[in-house]
Amino acid sequence: MYNKLTFYVMSHVKTMQAFGKLKGICTGLGGAYNPGQQNLQVKALTTLQFNAQQLMDEVIEAKTAYDNITNRRELAFRDVRSLGSRICYQLRSCGAHPLTLADAVASNRKLQGRMRYRTPEPMPQEGEVPVSKRKGHPRNFASMVQYFAQLVETASAEPFYRPVAEELTIESLEQKVVELRSLNELVMKAELKLNQLYKQRNAVLYEDENSLVNIGRAVRHHIRATFGFRSAPHEELINVSFTKSYR
Repeated sequence: MYNKLTFYVMSHVKTMQAFGKLKGICTGLGGAYNPGQQNLQVKALTTLQFNAQQLMDEVIEAKTAYDNITNRRELAFRDVRSLGSRICYQLRSCGAHPLTLADAVASNRKLQGRMRYRTPEPMPQEGEVPVSKRKGHPRNFASMVQYFAQLVETASAEPFYRPVAEELTIESLEQKVVELRSLNELVMKAELKLNQLYKQRNAVLYEDENSLVNIGRAVRHHIRATFGFRSAPHEELINVSFTKSYR
């Protein structure tokens, strides 16, 4: 069963395939296909098809790069909440000042995505099915870095904070903050590039005046006008259709 993204990708592929069939029909007509408009001639169709395919390939490459960097970020963030809690326990164990500990706990609570107080849920009436309102942790990576960095800063200011575990040392934690911020930046750049390519591809395939779909439809009209509805070229067009699809 296809998800929505797969549907869009297949729609673009089908659009490219339809244009390829149409260009093949025009090429097969030889000298009989000789439209007066330059953008409908076989040479122009070939160039348009090449440009569209090139953008399709660039989108695939950018999407792969985006997936890879988001996967790296996901793995890097996997232990952040655990580290946050361990920092708080380390501060407790070393006898940190209560105010320092309170600041650390507040940052960690935000990092974990937990509210200090929860509103009591009403008891379900007889015959009703209780609805769970439990929510997962927020996935706002920028906010998570901010709260984690605040927690590390609080720990670094505590003179008695001297952990044994290497991953809890201030140096390691500060390196972790730098890594997380760097990954967020890389994801943002990869997403920006991907969205720009989406726009360029959609323009070439669907939106521009001389887009692949618009030119394809104009070619269909030219063949119908030139050869007639009952002609062999028109019969070949029956299975060639163009629809607009975005994303």
